[in-house]
Amino acid sequence: MNWKRHKLRLVTEKEARGRTKEIFEEIKQAMGVPHVNMIFQALASFPEFFDHFWKTAKPLLHIQEFFSFSERIAAEAYTRMHNYFSVPALRTKAMEMDFSPAARAELEESAELYHYNCSTLLLLSTALVQAFENPGTETANKITSAVVHPIFSKKPILVEEEKAPPATRKIYDDIKRALGTPFLSSSYLNFARWPDFLSVYWEALKPVMKTPLYEQNRLALRDSALTLAAALPQPLQLSTGQLEEAGIPRDDITAIVHLADSFLDLMSKQMLNVAFVKIGLEDGGRSEAAA
Repeated sequence: MNWKRHKLRLVTEKEARGRTKEIFEEIKQAMGVPHVNMIFQALASFPEFFDHFWKTAKPLLHIQEFFSFSERIAAEAYTRMHNYFSVPALRTKAMEMDFSPAARAELEESAELYHYNCSTLLLLSTALVQAFENPGTETANKITSAVVHPIFSKKPILVEEEKAPPATRKIYDDIKRALGTPFLSSSYLNFARWPDFLSVYWEALKPVMKTPLYEQNRLALRDSALTLAAALPQPLQLSTGQLEEAGIPRDDITAIVHLADSFLDLMSKQMLNVAFVKIGLEDGGRSEAAA
């Protein structure tokens, strides 16, 4: 994953104006989350495409199959991490750090938020990649009306890189190197509210990410997401030909396709990494394969 191939630009929620700001609010409402994820901030740097993208993606977030499939992705990531890897008892470690009950509850709620949100982003990323690679897929008639999914209203408190203490910034840099990205997902910025916890979490996760077994499970999870995205009753209609006809510059299309591929790989990692912390906050698990 080469993020340097195209300069990554992000449009933050504070910077968003006009139609972009409207789309950000609609995304949060449709997904039931209190923040706008990096993938949307990156796509918003191409405003003409972003509006076109949201017009075709918004209906997808109003069918139950999307969230049911997302739940299956989250469950698979949890199962893979639980069955194949040694996950420390992070909840016990948090108690040993003298976390208050309120702090532990906030941390566990954050893990639930990211476990849910990562699964929806992974499925949406796969749907976007397939829209570029397999244009012309017909919409099935299996559209549902009632949509049920978790709703998280409490916005996580993030420790931004420029405001983080030196020890935390060192961990941030290490995470970015391991993920191969020039930015940090909000989960790590949120976990840094408890710097000792972030340190313990990363110390346990980092060696796991270096193993061939981790990469095997990441690719398997990615393939599962691609299979589920292909089964959605309402696929995204965003072929490169359609984008050119809509007047999107060819250079922008090339950059957007690259970003979609990069985010797909990143989200397959993030899904496993969030499952790791969720299991750890349930006091961990150790499989025979990992022993």
